[in-house]
Amino acid sequence: MSTPAPSAPLWLVVAVTLAGVVVGLVLARPLATLGYRLDDEALRPTRELPRLPRGAGDREMLGPLPLAPRPRPAPPGVVVVAVPVVWGLLAWRLGGVAQGALLPAFLLLGAVGVALAWIDADVHRLPQGLTLPLVPGLLLLLVVASAVTGDWGALLRAVLVGVGGGAAYLLLSLLSLLVPGLPFGLGDVTLGAILSAALGWLGVATAVAGAYLAFVVAGVVLLVLLLARRVRRHTSVAFGPYLVAGALLAAMLSVRPLGG
Repeated sequence: MSTPAPSAPLWLVVAVTLAGVVVGLVLARPLATLGYRLDDEALRPTRELPRLPRGAGDREMLGPLPLAPRPRPAPPGVVVVAVPVVWGLLAWRLGGVAQGALLPAFLLLGAVGVALAWIDADVHRLPQGLTLPLVPGLLLLLVVASAVTGDWGALLRAVLVGVGGGAAYLLLSLLSLLVPGLPFGLGDVTLGAILSAALGWLGVATAVAGAYLAFVVAGVVLLVLLLARRVRRHTSVAFGPYLVAGALLAAMLSVRPLGG
């Protein structure tokens, strides 16, 4: 799956990492205010409803659960650190690919992806105010990358893979209505399609690897949390952070050099 990629110049990695610190500081401020929370997301149940056996009656008969203020998902410093780390890794791995023209598209994904992972981990929602504007922004940057490299086939592949990935995630979202525990909503469908398109520019195998790695990372993390008794089998899960992590890992492992 892995292929050698042209090395990025050290100055580029350092410059992008330092720029990531600035972007992380800018992102951390609005996220720290928790202004993205809707009115009904300020509180959360202090415990989970028990899983009732089939035929045991309506769950509503148990009455409402006591509510408490929803805690902060993480210290704001996590965002300040996460963005430059992600940007530095992307610059190191992609700075020498496609004459560096592909890097801006993935830097955009990296910054927005960190914000989306933070929000989804907190309220289990991927706001359209972040995902939908990402579509034209990413498409424009992929067009620029193809124009610089002359690889218009990569752009067509990105669009087709994005559509196909979105359809696959939509199917999972529909299955989640039938199978309790599948953590797929329409926000995950949108984000999955966007990440599939970006990875699809690099190759179909890279996009498939991104989805596969998202499930692997989610499975490992949830297994650890289950063993630590931090979650239960029917605990609601935010899948957005795993989609972002899987895409980042795929970009790190599956880069193809220009013309490769």
